[in-house]
Parts: sequence; structure tokens; C-alpha cells
Amino acid sequence: MSGRLVRFAIGALLPLAMLAVPSLATAAPTAQTTGSADRYIVVARSDADYDNLRAAAQRAGASVVQDIREGGMFVVNATPGSKAAIAASGLAKGVAKDHVETIVRPSAQADLLNSAGQRSKTQLDADASAAIAAATGRNERSSFRPDPAFFFPGLMWDLPRINAPQAWEVTSGEPAVRVGVADTGLDFTHAELASQVAEVVDFSDPSVCKDLFPTNPITGNGPIDDSGLAALFGGPADGDWFGHGSWIGGNIAAALNGEGVNGIAPHVKLVSLKIAQWCGFAADSTILNAFIYAGNHHIDVVSISFGGYLDLSDPSQALIWGQYIQVVQKVRDQGTVVVAAAGNEHLQIGPAGLVTSHGPETAPGTPPQNFQDFFGLFETPGGIPGVVDVSATGNVVVPSSADCPPGTTGNPVTDPLNFTGVCKPTSDPHQAPGQGKMNQLTYYSNYGSRIDVAAPGGARKFNLPGYDRGGTPGFPYTDSDLTTAYEDFNITSNFATQIPCFLFTGGGFPTNQCYTAIQGTSMATPHASAVVALIASADKDARHHSNELVNTLKRTALHLTGNKTQGLSASDKSPADLTGVACPTGYCHLGGAAIPDSQAYGAGLVDAGRAVR
Repeated sequence: MSGRLVRFAIGALLPLAMLAVPSLATAAPTAQTTGSADRYIVVARSDADYDNLRAAAQRAGASVVQDIREGGMFVVNATPGSKAAIAASGLAKGVAKDHVETIVRPSAQADLLNSAGQRSKTQLDADASAAIAAATGRNERSSFRPDPAFFFPGLMWDLPRINAPQAWEVTSGEPAVRVGVADTGLDFTHAELASQVAEVVDFSDPSVCKDLFPTNPITGNGPIDDSGLAALFGGPADGDWFGHGSWIGGNIAAALNGEGVNGIAPHVKLVSLKIAQWCGFAADSTILNAFIYAGNHHIDVVSISFGGYLDLSDPSQALIWGQYIQVVQKVRDQGTVVVAAAGNEHLQIGPAGLVTSHGPETAPGTPPQNFQDFFGLFETPGGIPGVVDVSATGNVVVPSSADCPPGTTGNPVTDPLNFTGVCKPTSDPHQAPGQGKMNQLTYYSNYGSRIDVAAPGGARKFNLPGYDRGGTPGFPYTDSDLTTAYEDFNITSNFATQIPCFLFTGGGFPTNQCYTAIQGTSMATPHASAVVALIASADKDARHHSNELVNTLKRTALHLTGNKTQGLSASDKSPADLTGVACPTGYCHLGGAAIPDSQAYGAGLVDAGRAVR
């Protein structure tokens, strides 16, 4: 991949992408930029030059497709000749290819969980319902009664881990506080979000998914956008046809309504800053525009789980980097905190977002000529100065076993719908470090001195990539550990085409509403965003004072020690445990010294209880 490299916090390496761990399991993009090669961000030399530059661009034959005047830039479709004329006008600070980014997903294709859009129904038995009733009774002393999913043993493990119940005794959020979710949209028809979404602003470019996927994997026909999906299947075009954004919104503020789940800050309101459609890609200009909108409209927090990398030796990419710095500083000055996913390539991120290790995590069997080293690139937007960069921790690393019964070791690579990998043989060459420990840095999470805080992102049962028998995500994929989840459980969109949907009967869940378990720094990020929203709710004097909010988030974080998770090994080229496929490139397996605590966790694990007290 030349030029800008981007990622998805949930799965495969893609141009600017979201940061969660399952999606696009059915297809890969056919291009790396949005549309033809003639979409450009044009940055004015000064505010006074903006109108003249815009007019000059049109005279040169370019068509203006988006004005972002507040950021001193606009987007054009232009031929190479028109682009050269704009650059030569003397009015432009620069002209840069408008690259696309995607949700943050773990980098190796083998980590994709299952087929896109899977829907399955689970009957929750009487024992589970009885356990919920008993736990609910024990909760009578509290003035705050969480929704039923909280009482399933091991299911909502992430909320106690950040001391959300302690925070709820002080505040569960104020409706005046708003969190913008810059993502694939929010399913505002979902029972958990219908009362929570205060505003929907659709910044997404319909051409992105059409250009990247001329044959869409949803219908198997030609290119399609969210409007086309809405016409085919019903549902709102400005909703969430991927499923990623709705998970983020649910984790932050799913309604406290006596059924299903509730968010960490269930009484704050959400703003859908929709930057991407069903395929999970968004242009840099779109992301910048969403940030500017959030600052201008005094949205308290922006949670973004998209990311990518820039090569600052390329002047056009350096120009985009400069725009990110300028816009982030502007919105922070306006009182808006931007919280971003650190990324899922398991790379070391140094000062100002510089990648200081080699990698990323690479699937076994990748030909050396296809290996792309990210060393020396710069991460966006997580690495941008002023952004809160969030790494991901796991539930618990389950120990390996010397006696794995037949049929329990699974193979999610060759049989992606069979999640029976519930036992990890001690005979395997690759063993998880930190066995038996909680809050370990996940095997996919980026780390380094740039990390501000950590939050639960979830991981496979053994905190290893799937091709090294990383294990099941836990419930609801398997019930071998009853209702324990190893990844993070919450809602997804009822119209999701890329995130698996689980429907439940009984157990206090609403009927015909989608829930799921996924992993990624995408999932860690809204935990931190929600805690910032709780701080703003509890301390009205701190609200809209971004430095104070961020300082409180970091100062009250729980200092963690004892991380055992290692970095990527350049020298281990041995086969994967499941498939026997070799690793000619290196960087497929973990190895070497443990990542230092300060690089794994930054200031520590976000702690909602301490933050609001």
C-alpha cells in the first residue's frame, strides 16, 4: 500500500478504518482511496484567501464537493491538470489526496470472528433468569439499579472493572452532557438507543463504499450505499448499517430502561456524527469536518474509533497531519475532548504518534513482498497532540491445559463459524504470557509512551491471535464458561451487515434487538469517553474545560502493574499452532520482554468511581 496506511480497530488492515475486531469478513476493498485519484483536500494559505482560492479552483475546472470553511479547507474533484493549477495559484497552503480511513480492527485476517451479518437467537434458560433475580435482590441497597445484563455472571465484566457501579452512586450522567460518536452511525431505532440519541448529523460520503466495493458483499450485486440498503431492507439511511457505531453508543449511554444493558453514562445524550457507511471507511476530510462540527456545537466529548497512519515525508500527507493538529487544538480550545482508539496493530507508539517499533501484527503465510512495515509513520487521530489515546486491556488470561478434550481446541481460521476453541493445549509452541492475570494489555493493542489511559477492550480467551489458538470470545458465541464473555458485550445495530447479531429470548432482554460481543481498542475508547462524560456531569465547573476534564481522567486512573504481554517477535517465523502455516515475514507471534506497565497503560485503567468523587 503506497501513501497513507489506515486501520480498523476491530480487524483487518485497511485504509483509515475503525478500531474494533470483527467486520468485512466477506470481502476486501478493491481500492485504497475514495473514488478516483482526483479527490483532494485544498487548504487555503489564509482565511482571507479562502474565497479567492475556491473561485480559482472552479476556474481551473475542479468541482467543489465539500466546504469546510471553519478548517480553512475545501474538498474538490479535480483532474491532475486542475490540481496543478490550484497548487500554482499562490493562494493554497497545499493540495493533498483525500485518503480514506477505516474502523480500528485487529490486523490479521485470521482474527475475523465470523461471517458478516450473522444473526442467531439464544433462549436464556431458567437458571440464568434465577441468577439474575437473586443478584437483583442483593442490589436492593443501591439507589441505582442496573439493567438485567449486568447481573449475568461474567457478562458485563468490563463495567465493574472500571468501577462504574461506584460512579453510579454519584452520577449516571446529566442529559445536558452530550457525547458525539464519530463512527458508522447509531441505530436510533434500537430499544437501547431510541431515547438516547439527541441528534443525527450525517457527514458520510456515499461514494466511498461504492468506489471501494464495485461488487458489494451484502447483495452480491453492484456498488451500493446506505440509501440503497435502506431502500432494499427498510430502516433509516442515516442509521448504522455496519454495526460498529451502535456498539460504541451502547457502551457509552445505552438506556437505563429495565431491560438488556445500560451504558456507563446512561443519562447523558448521544450525537451521531456519522462519518462512514456500511463498509466502515471515511475520508480524512469527513473526520475533520465532524470534529469541527463538534467543537462549534459545544459537544462535550467526541469518541472516535477510526484510525490510520501518515508518512510525513510525503508533503501531502504532512499537510493532512497539520490539519489534524490545527483542528484538534481548535476543538479542545472550544471545550470538546477528543478520545480515540490507539489501534490494533500491536505497535509501539512514541511521542506525537510516531511508530517506533516494526510491524504490524501479520497473519502467517503473508508473502514477504506484501509485508508493510509501519515503522516511522505517524498515527492519526490517536497520536495527534491533544487527543486522548486509549489502549485496550482484557478480561483475564485463561491458563492453558495439558488435557484438552476432543473438539475443544477449535479452529476459527478454517471454520470461522465454529467457536469451540475453549481449551489451549500446553503442547502448543505459542503460549500466552500473564496466564491467570486480569487487565493484561491485549495481544492486538498498540502501546507506548503516547498512550494516555487504558480501558477494557476485551480479547480472546487466551490473549493470543486466533491462529495461535487465541480462544473463544466467550458468551454468546459459546456457553462453555456459562455467560462469561472475554470480549466486550453490548448492543449492535438491528440493521448491521458487518457485525454479528445475537437475539435473546428471556433473561430480561427486549425481543428482536441485536446484541454482540467484539474486541478492539474501538471498544476500549468509549469506556474512556463515558468516564469523561461522567466527570463533566459530576463537576459542572469542569464541563467544557478540556484540560481539566482530561487531567481528572488521567489523575484518577487506577495505576496498574504487572503487565506480561509481549511485543511482536521479528525472529519467530514458526508456523501457527492451528494451521501449521509458517510466518516468513516475522511479526506473527508475541515474543521477547514484557511491555513496560507505563507503555501498556499510560496513566492507568480509567476509573469511573474515583473520577467522579
